[in-house]
Amino acid sequence: MDRINHLECEIAELRQILSAKEGELYTARKELIQQQQVNVIKQTDNQYQQFDVHVNKTQYGDKLPKWAIERYSRQILLSDIGVLGQEKICTSKVLVVGAGGLGCPAAMYLAGAGVGEIGIVDYDTVELTNIHRQILHAECDQNVSKAESAAQSLRSINSRINVTAYNVQLNSANALEIINKYDIVLDCTDNVPTRYLLNDACVTAKKPLISGSALKMEGQLTIYGYRAENNPNEKDHTYIGPCYRCVFPAPPPAHAVSSCSSSGVCGAVTGVIGSLQALEAIKCIAGHTHKQLLVERMLLFDGEDTSFGTVRLRPRCEQCAVCSDQPTVTQLVDYEVFCKAQAKEKDLELNILPSHCRISPIQLAEKLNSNSEQRHLLVDVRNEEEFKMCSIDGAVNKPIERLQGKRFEDLVNDIRKCSQVTFVCRRGNDSQMVAKKVLELIEKDHIDKIKDLKGGLHAWSRDVDHEFPVY
Repeated sequence: MDRINHLECEIAELRQILSAKEGELYTARKELIQQQQVNVIKQTDNQYQQFDVHVNKTQYGDKLPKWAIERYSRQILLSDIGVLGQEKICTSKVLVVGAGGLGCPAAMYLAGAGVGEIGIVDYDTVELTNIHRQILHAECDQNVSKAESAAQSLRSINSRINVTAYNVQLNSANALEIINKYDIVLDCTDNVPTRYLLNDACVTAKKPLISGSALKMEGQLTIYGYRAENNPNEKDHTYIGPCYRCVFPAPPPAHAVSSCSSSGVCGAVTGVIGSLQALEAIKCIAGHTHKQLLVERMLLFDGEDTSFGTVRLRPRCEQCAVCSDQPTVTQLVDYEVFCKAQAKEKDLELNILPSHCRISPIQLAEKLNSNSEQRHLLVDVRNEEEFKMCSIDGAVNKPIERLQGKRFEDLVNDIRKCSQVTFVCRRGNDSQMVAKKVLELIEKDHIDKIKDLKGGLHAWSRDVDHEFPVY
């Protein structure tokens, strides 16, 4: 074990050195490219001075230099983009909120397309569990700011663009200041409060919001707050598309919202949706009209049978609290309070049960290790795949999604026969919901023996069994 720890420390140090050297290499390459550009310009000017003044210089695009034509030629050839479209792309500014499963592929293709300036917002750091889908990060980037890691990768893809990393959590105090610097915003987040925040800020700043989401094997994509007044190709310049609040006026209950970390996600699905977010952004920049974009339409992707579909969304609501002509919400609010949920999904901790109905990991370990002949029923409510990955010895698997009808009745009957019962899940949220349901149904003389493991298996790993996997 000591040798393994020593090797891991050495590898971590080598990764830090490698990361520093890669940064030096990036800087050296950028300086070399800039110097070469200066030399080419000087050399070209000298050559033209030697020619007769009647000799015409080679004509490129209206504003595109030689390097841009060569670099982006494959998309300039498209009639949907062309020279004019590429000029718009090279001078555009796009903000990507979230450097995760959606933000990474979206930002990567925006950088490849030549978007002049890309902003990356993310408060989190890279974890090993991110890398299967967040393709701008590598193993050596663990514990590094996601925004900085993504920005560094984007600069290595395209040294001709400007990339700004915002290592902050977007909130009501800083959202407008950041968003106002950009033309288009991509919502690549995974929590409801930030979605409402981005929507309200983009409506206020009159910026289109390209919103994507992915969970398990499914993904969704649409554009909120599109305004025709910014596109000369639109016939009706008064058209305004629906915003997020037009479609979802009220947030869902916090316990009804799933996330990638709790329900899982296929990395390739986030790649599909993130890439399509970049595509919609490029089309929007190039001047496509709202009928060609995902405005008033939501794209649905099902990875299980690899099918795409679109559904019609309601048009802009004339009574919308934010985007109507007479809005009732005129400034950004506290969106965690509004949604009754935390914006930092990874730290989500619901408090459904009173404290006396919960038990700490250390207390549970003491009860399980006691020599008492009383039966202690340990009920793990995670799904089967999670239970197969890891579980506490002696636990029985009763997946929350199956605890209905006779299965739930059988569980309650089994609880009546036990002396102690503890419900367990990954973070202590689902287990509370099951325990609450049982407490509402079971007789009063059984209530005191029913507990929930506070903090779930994450807390168990932290406080009791350090070898227990955290996922």
